[in-house]
Amino acid sequence: MVASALFQECLQDSPKFRSQLAQEESQIEILEHKLEKVLKACGTMLDSGKTFTTHQTIFTNSLWELSSSFRDVPETASHLNKIIQGLQEMNKFQSILLDQASRTVLKNMTNFIKEDIKGVWESRQHFDKISGDLDIALSRHSQVPKTKPVEIEQTNGILQATVTCFRHTVLDHVYTVSMLQARKKQEVLGTLLSYMQACNTYFHQGYDLCEGMQSFLRSLDDEIVQMRTDTSKLEKTLGERHSLVTLSDKASNDTIVQGYLFKRTSNAFKTWHRRWFCIKNNQLVYRKRTGEEHYTVMEEDLKLCSVRPSADSERRFCFEVISPSRSHMLQADSEEMYNQWIVALQQGIGNALQLVIHNSDSDKKLSSVDKSNNNKRSKIWEQLTKIPGNEFCCDCKHAEPRWASINLGITLCIDCSGVHRSLGVHYSKVRSLTLDAWEPEILKVMAELGNTVVNSIYEANLPEDIETPGATSPGSVREAYIKRKWVIKEFVTGLSLSPLRCKRKWSVRKLRRRARSGEGRSPPPGLALVGEDFNSAPLFACIELSSGEESTEGEDSSTVSEEDISKLSPSLLLYKASAAHNIPVMLQALALGADKLWVNPEQDGMTHLHQAINSGSVMACEYLLLNGVPINAQDSNGRTPLHLAVELGHTAQVCLLLKHRANQHIKDVEGVEALDIAIRTAHADIVTLLRLGRLNEEMKESESGTGDDTFNDVVRDFSQLAFNSPVRNDENNGGG
Repeated sequence: MVASALFQECLQDSPKFRSQLAQEESQIEILEHKLEKVLKACGTMLDSGKTFTTHQTIFTNSLWELSSSFRDVPETASHLNKIIQGLQEMNKFQSILLDQASRTVLKNMTNFIKEDIKGVWESRQHFDKISGDLDIALSRHSQVPKTKPVEIEQTNGILQATVTCFRHTVLDHVYTVSMLQARKKQEVLGTLLSYMQACNTYFHQGYDLCEGMQSFLRSLDDEIVQMRTDTSKLEKTLGERHSLVTLSDKASNDTIVQGYLFKRTSNAFKTWHRRWFCIKNNQLVYRKRTGEEHYTVMEEDLKLCSVRPSADSERRFCFEVISPSRSHMLQADSEEMYNQWIVALQQGIGNALQLVIHNSDSDKKLSSVDKSNNNKRSKIWEQLTKIPGNEFCCDCKHAEPRWASINLGITLCIDCSGVHRSLGVHYSKVRSLTLDAWEPEILKVMAELGNTVVNSIYEANLPEDIETPGATSPGSVREAYIKRKWVIKEFVTGLSLSPLRCKRKWSVRKLRRRARSGEGRSPPPGLALVGEDFNSAPLFACIELSSGEESTEGEDSSTVSEEDISKLSPSLLLYKASAAHNIPVMLQALALGADKLWVNPEQDGMTHLHQAINSGSVMACEYLLLNGVPINAQDSNGRTPLHLAVELGHTAQVCLLLKHRANQHIKDVEGVEALDIAIRTAHADIVTLLRLGRLNEEMKESESGTGDDTFNDVVRDFSQLAFNSPVRNDENNGGG
């Protein structure tokens, strides 16, 4: 239709043109039919996909409900939550793909049919009408008699006008058909190209998600193998369960403190009921076999009671428990049980009398211990709330928060803490300020941050018109804001506009922290701003929980290397801040999306945690571990952070890594384990720690399944040493 010769044919309205036009229009009809078939199939596919994603959402929600059955097994619940989150991410990618298919295939092809193809048929109708008018004009012109020159002139004028109109119309119709035939290729191929690109993105996202979970899946697979081994051991043990019946029958001389007895009622009918009795807290209590959760107290104080055989009862194996106000008739199932219960009650009465003698001294000791623990927790809460901004909830500004997120370094009210828990531990790890125990290294991390510092990063780009939650805001407002702030990180700005307020260049170096926050304002540890006075930037004010300082021996604080901030990626920023044990800058890098798995190809493939080990700071290591940086990552030489900490002689860091279950059996490229390095360097403390850690692992893998208390005590002592004597610990062990 687009050949120049055919344009001449169309002006002549030749049979060849009509035949060619009919063929082209027939092809367009077939094209329209096939496109409609494609649209129908695509619509069915999208409906099926939406049904699939809906049911997958229902499936993941049911898994969330299932995870509540494992609340008493936190590790299993954590694994379940991670799997569910992966499934949710896959479902989200599937929904995005379906949306792309709808916006490309359905929308583009529908528009092509409704606009382009419909335009051809409208042009065809106009062409047919003008063609009919031309035939009529020709017929009338031919029928005019020679004797009527006026009529001949009129019909000739009409004919010429109709011919001119027909020629323009036929050219327009040929143009419409030709453009449709030319455009159909780019429309179909362009639409399918967009859809294929969406598919490519979908599979790439799925690959990245699965690749990121590989280490978790391998670890989970190893744990499942261990679970099956443990289950086999349990099955073997329980296979001998019936022998317990024989052992129970043979244990006739043991003194019992619980079991079934018949109890006679005190009413007129003197009926007997079988109940489960036990001696508990110097009381004789009982309950039914089913239907009761709590015990009924028969005698509140055994020291006021006595027990004796009942000679007057018609039943066998009866005895009486007598108090100053009443008497209880009880019956055992056998003579053996009868004798055991009398002995048990006599011993219970004797124990109650002995308790009276020591009760006063014990009460004083328990009161002293409870008071000490309460004072310690109260002191921790008071110190943490003195950090700038921590006196109010980080999200809703509610006064006197009692909860904290240890990986974010903020304090929270109880309502916001509930939303943070629902985000998952990979976003926020919530603890109570007053009820939970606090490790010293976590307290150091909390002291470096605080609500003012963290909000200056996570709310740096907060719009003025956004609805922020208040202390009395409904849960929906609170949840929506917290997810936008902490999950989407919507209000975080880029490095060039970040709250670090660096104008052109920046530098990271280790600086001493002030012993007291009240001695004037100083830059935060590890942060040096070039060309700007720190006193003009109130960000990162820090209050210390201890009077110690980070170790900076051997550093010249006047020598600072400067870098253009535009050349730093978030991952490289986190890497450099880890080397400077600068927690606020590390927080900034993570907020900007720093890759926790990033390695530096220019420094032997070292990770952020390797750099924190190099810095000698326990605090920086703890912050990275709290935020999910891999603990067992190896550099290009196969060295893990534990290898490096042992080689540097940083005892406190070795202790921290073992506390976080670092694998000390990993070998470097030379086949050397961390223990081999410790023995070679003759570092006695580290050798002791590693060997105790191995002993602890062996005891956990034994049939008893319990760890070594000695190892736990040593780890706790080292943690307290790193907290209470940081200067000494830094100089000797690499702590901070």
